[in-house]
Amino acid sequence: MNVAGTWWTALRGRSLARQFVLVLLTLYLAKQAIYVVAFPPFTGHDEVAHYAYLRTVATEGRVPVLLEDRLPNDLYRYCRYTLDWNPCVPNNPAALSNPPRGLPGRPQGMQYAANHPPLYYILMTPIYWATEQASPAVQQYVLRAAAIPFGIVTVLLAYLLARVLFPADRFLAFTVPAFVALQPQISYEAAMVNNDIVCIALYSWVLYLLVIGLRDRFPAKTCVLLGFALGLALLAKGTSLTAVPIVGLTVIAGTGWRDVRGWVMRGMLIALPLALLVVPWYVYLYRSYGNLTGFDQIAELQRWNRPQGGFIAQLLDREFAVMRFKETWGEFGWRQIPLSSPMLWAIGLPLAFAFGGLVQYAYSAARRGTWTEDDPVLRPTRWQALALLMLAGTCLVAYLAVVQFGTRFVLTQARYYFPAINAAALLVLLGLRTLIPLRYHTYGQAAAFAALVLLNVLIFTQYVVPHYPNW
Repeated sequence: MNVAGTWWTALRGRSLARQFVLVLLTLYLAKQAIYVVAFPPFTGHDEVAHYAYLRTVATEGRVPVLLEDRLPNDLYRYCRYTLDWNPCVPNNPAALSNPPRGLPGRPQGMQYAANHPPLYYILMTPIYWATEQASPAVQQYVLRAAAIPFGIVTVLLAYLLARVLFPADRFLAFTVPAFVALQPQISYEAAMVNNDIVCIALYSWVLYLLVIGLRDRFPAKTCVLLGFALGLALLAKGTSLTAVPIVGLTVIAGTGWRDVRGWVMRGMLIALPLALLVVPWYVYLYRSYGNLTGFDQIAELQRWNRPQGGFIAQLLDREFAVMRFKETWGEFGWRQIPLSSPMLWAIGLPLAFAFGGLVQYAYSAARRGTWTEDDPVLRPTRWQALALLMLAGTCLVAYLAVVQFGTRFVLTQARYYFPAINAAALLVLLGLRTLIPLRYHTYGQAAAFAALVLLNVLIFTQYVVPHYPNW
């Protein structure tokens, strides 16, 4: 049997957009394999703490506890990539055999990720068991590779989101998944030992279901699936809480705010699976810490991690916004690899251009403006307009949540709004699409894809590889 010929025949039988997605996923898989090995062991943000959490689940059948559990001694050689394990002298044989643990009231080497929900660690436990005889460094490479499928799911959901929202449009079907697959920091999350990419994938599923719900007026099956997806997202990472108000408002808008009975019934269908999944975890948090976040214990553990300003101050702080932009496109891990100003401008200017197109799109749609081109994307129906508002609201709420987190801890980071990547990607590419005449869309989507590939090549060759000796 000619397997290669059969595969090619099946591929040719698909639409051009699906063929592109298959090629894109093949490229993505190869790129992610490079990401897995390109960064030295445990150099990703909090990989040591996440690995230690997983070890506790896999070997002791429990989740770790803040202010009680410590990072394992054999991970001290990676103390540079943890918070508060000082003095950090991994080349000192005496310290390696007896890692410093600090003084009463100022402990060192404590587990600081214990307030994270358990889903990621439960999913990775069989992989830990299968590789238990290997060294932690080898295990973390395998665990990094195990994150790749969640990245693939995120890219597929980006494609499906574009297809559901604008079924006949090829430009968005090509460019939205390409943007997600080739966004360097999202790729980084999908090749590290942490729970971010699981959260991103599940959050993307929530957004996809919301768009389907708006199109179909939230049938019972979609509502139940939505509750299930949201519950899993909350069990992956607490940043998924930003989806809760988005889900509630979208269901009300899609059902009709006057149809109280309708949206209450739909809300109950969502709430039931959601509660069954997440209530036990939040009960555990409250019983363990007296609150639903563990933030009070984090503040006690990291006394240096104090806010630098209030909500409005940080929201209007230019440096705060610039740092988030830098973290979105570069830095990697513990802010180790900053991108140069020319590179940041080369990224920022096209994004600003696309944002201008999005503003033009929104203005014309709101005024029911006339377009010279016969293009249905430029004339959204009510449910499509609501979906776009929902996606914009998702991005806004996700960013404001990062600002809010900064009012409690100075160590707020851009990756906390990464779950909104599919929403951001669709809006950015919709803005770009608006500015490109219809007859040039094929060239535009090819140029966008080529630019994203070039960006990845430049970041690796000009930043990641030269930095390798400095880790």
